[in-house]
Amino acid sequence: MSRFCGAGFSLQGRDSSRPRSTETNLGAAGRSAGATSAPWDLAATSGVRSLRVAILGYGAVAAIHAARMRGRAGVKLTAVYGPNADKARAFAAAHGIATATDSLDDALRNADAAVICSPSARHAEQAACALEAGLHVLVELPACATLAEAEGLAEIAARQPQVLQCAHTSRCLEPYRRLGHAIAQGRLGEIQQIHYVRQIEPRVRSWEDDALRHHAAHPLDLVRLWCGYVRALACAAHPRIGCCRNLSLTGELTHGAPVTVAISYTARLPRVLMTVIGSEHTVETDGFTFLKSDLPDLCGSYDAQRSYESAIEEQDAAFVGCCLGEPGGVAWDETIALVRLVDQFRDLWRRV
Repeated sequence: MSRFCGAGFSLQGRDSSRPRSTETNLGAAGRSAGATSAPWDLAATSGVRSLRVAILGYGAVAAIHAARMRGRAGVKLTAVYGPNADKARAFAAAHGIATATDSLDDALRNADAAVICSPSARHAEQAACALEAGLHVLVELPACATLAEAEGLAEIAARQPQVLQCAHTSRCLEPYRRLGHAIAQGRLGEIQQIHYVRQIEPRVRSWEDDALRHHAAHPLDLVRLWCGYVRALACAAHPRIGCCRNLSLTGELTHGAPVTVAISYTARLPRVLMTVIGSEHTVETDGFTFLKSDLPDLCGSYDAQRSYESAIEEQDAAFVGCCLGEPGGVAWDETIALVRLVDQFRDLWRRV
């Protein structure tokens, strides 16, 4: 276990003697709002040498973060961490990172910021360790398993203070962004129903994901962003013990319009579709490749991989800018609100 933290959130103090490459250290728990396309030319920022970034995790999402950050002015990838030293070394070689390690302490030691792309169950613990070590933190969703963890991370970040953000990636995907703008402009009329389904083929992994904490959280985050409020009404999930792999959620908007979310990790026919039905118009999208509507100007086709990578790059740019004192990224209060909503659905499931 890292010397920076003990079990859960019972953490030791920060080593204030660690060198910093930034002259300011601005907290972001509740400060930043709204994703931005912040410029990457950080070397031009007065008084800043560079921002040293450690990547925690060496999977597919970590590879996108590393590829998009690598070679950017003012950003230096200093280390990659993961429990398998051979995989960490291979990742470091592929992305030109000097240090590959299976020691979290070593990865954090010479960094100013950490991007956490580890298995979901490790996110909150590693975020706490990085914050206690004096680093700014961007953590992939799901950021936390419980509301208590999310609030605990906010308290740590506020003490330093430091930037703490979660990657609400769906907000940055272009089809969802266009749909959100149309809703905000009232073009669909009153929202009468929102339905989301995602079916994912079984994956061979060394760790187990949770459909409610992870893939159900993305559409719930979008509905909160667009409509402001979701009331949790019902949740059915399987299996009943451990991480749920199949689930169905029902909620409602302020005026009673239904919101339904269905996620499967065991489907042999992959599928993703969000349908938003308004009193005047209807929109369908998978969030990655297409946007379809009876409104002719609210249609489009997209490259899935390019859309996803661009969304990650936008969040990275906003996070790095925020570390250097610029506004950007999603405020941690938004992450706390999302975790609270997910907790409410989980509580309903446990009562069944």
